[in-house]
Amino acid sequence: MQKTFQIKRVDRTKLYPLGVSFVEEGLRVSAVCEKEEETGIVLYDRRHQEGVRVPFPETCKIGAVCAMIIAGYRDKSMSYLFYCGKDTYQDPFCKRVENLCGYGVRKPALPRCKAAGEPYDWGDDANIYIPYEEMILYALHVRGYTKHRSSGVRWKGTYAGLTEKIPYLRELGINMVLLMPAYEFDEIMPENTVAKTMEEMVLSYKQEFLPSETEEKKPRINYWGYQPGLYYVPKSAYAHGKDAVEEYKDMVRAFHGAGIGVAMQFYFPQEMSPVEMLDILKYWVLEYHIDGFHLMSASLSMKLIAKEPLLAKTMLLAGEGDIHGCAGKTRNLSGLSDGFLFDMRRFLKGDDNMINQFLLRVRENKDEVGVVNSIARWDGFRLMDLVSYDRKHNEANGEDNQDGTDYNCSWNCGTEGKSRRKNIQELRLQQMKNAVTLLFMSQGTPLLYGGDEFANTQEGNNNPYCQDNETAWIKWNMTASGRALLEYTKFMIGLRKAHRILHSKTLLRGIDTLSCGFPDISFHGREAWRPDTTQASRCMGIMYCGFYGAEGETEDECFFYIAVNMHWEVNCLGLPKLPKGKCWMFRASTGGDIPDIEDDGSSQELCVPARTIVLCTAREAAEKSEKAERKKAGGNKK
Repeated sequence: MQKTFQIKRVDRTKLYPLGVSFVEEGLRVSAVCEKEEETGIVLYDRRHQEGVRVPFPETCKIGAVCAMIIAGYRDKSMSYLFYCGKDTYQDPFCKRVENLCGYGVRKPALPRCKAAGEPYDWGDDANIYIPYEEMILYALHVRGYTKHRSSGVRWKGTYAGLTEKIPYLRELGINMVLLMPAYEFDEIMPENTVAKTMEEMVLSYKQEFLPSETEEKKPRINYWGYQPGLYYVPKSAYAHGKDAVEEYKDMVRAFHGAGIGVAMQFYFPQEMSPVEMLDILKYWVLEYHIDGFHLMSASLSMKLIAKEPLLAKTMLLAGEGDIHGCAGKTRNLSGLSDGFLFDMRRFLKGDDNMINQFLLRVRENKDEVGVVNSIARWDGFRLMDLVSYDRKHNEANGEDNQDGTDYNCSWNCGTEGKSRRKNIQELRLQQMKNAVTLLFMSQGTPLLYGGDEFANTQEGNNNPYCQDNETAWIKWNMTASGRALLEYTKFMIGLRKAHRILHSKTLLRGIDTLSCGFPDISFHGREAWRPDTTQASRCMGIMYCGFYGAEGETEDECFFYIAVNMHWEVNCLGLPKLPKGKCWMFRASTGGDIPDIEDDGSSQELCVPARTIVLCTAREAAEKSEKAERKKAGGNKK
């Protein structure tokens, strides 16, 4: 039985902030005490390895909050828990926890909390502000991103391992990573509960854990982490060493040094107050230099959060419905577009009556808030699975394939699952390139899920919440199609970042506001300037006029023409006439053979192969002639 600590003096102190910390006078302790039973702190130190109780005196309590200073207590190696009557519990405001168990290991006892350590030397590091129009967002799971044996890092599945991937992310063109929950939570699910499906936990954000109707023989691992936890502490099991706090900060500083921001997902239970949520976010901005958040909760008050001055330059991402009417003074708020995800998936596989939705999503942009687009992300199929499976395959989750969403809007390209047929493999690669093009050629902020850029697969599992294994881990041993997709993704990201018109800060209006003879964006059908928006249409030409993104400078390639054909047959689209001295040149294609465009800038037709997107850019006519002569000379020489 734990003894009561014999102390010389306990002093009253300020009630807030809550938590435990060392101050000049000794150890400061502040906690919420809602029950009438004796409440206090259990200290574990060199003299009291079994723990010793220090109760809150009645004189140190106001309302349901108690605060005291244990005068003269200096043992900074100590750990602690709070107690109320016979029960012990963790301090929800603690700043560190003991890291004594590995990931996925059942804890023999409740992990103890620790007081904050010495101040971290950030040097000249500072939070990074990246406007939504400049952002290339990349979501990943800290453990799963580098845990696979093929990741090539030393510290697999950790913050340090993620840091080792910075050169790769820079080469890819990423400037903001979004970490799935990396605050402290217990990944071992209690035996009397089950992890809810992603459809329940993430898409709605409105649920709480429910008791399991039948006890499970083996507890499940909550690999994703969408659950309550210790919100002021980075997850200790994601660190290779014992000090997760320092390793997390080292990671953030390294990312900032590479010009990459760091954002993190937070799932808050319905009963948590918006004020407490705001306190947590401010702490991570100040203590960990975090640059953004993706917030999930049934009780979000985005109007309160968005107007917090400290978060004025912090990315605040939430559901589309959560941000309605909540814009702050700065454009720091954004909504994750489910509309883009499902509309573009349906358009990609050639569904009827999608052309108008396609046109809406391509140019969707808002002045007061950001719009974040994705085609594949954590909740649902990976990009490779989106083109390989017509239905989910979640049998390994142990729920008779009943978990996960059934609404995937996917197409397997003719064969369910893996295929060695060359034509199937080529079509899938083509469809993945189409998806990447639609994502990065649209105006909203693109969100890419880690591994999708090189065709990583989850073998058809669209809800691997409990799969801490190769199903959910990123496999870095790429196939030939994976390497081809990776190079294409790099190309598209580089192209987007190089040209302002492809990522405008404001909505492109489709009119000629500069009196230059061209609108900022225009749409074209079989004939230039006459788009076909009928129900059966699956083809569209999109022209971006770079004059509207020049910012006082004339770009070399100031016009882009994106010929989109999601039909299963060849279709022709009209190329609009360019200014005198300019002509269209082929730049890239997602599949099929594209002949050289020979013209003098006048209107003509471009025949686009089935299920293909062709990208053309405007060049000076003389430059094209020189290239043609060099090509001709090279052919004659051969």
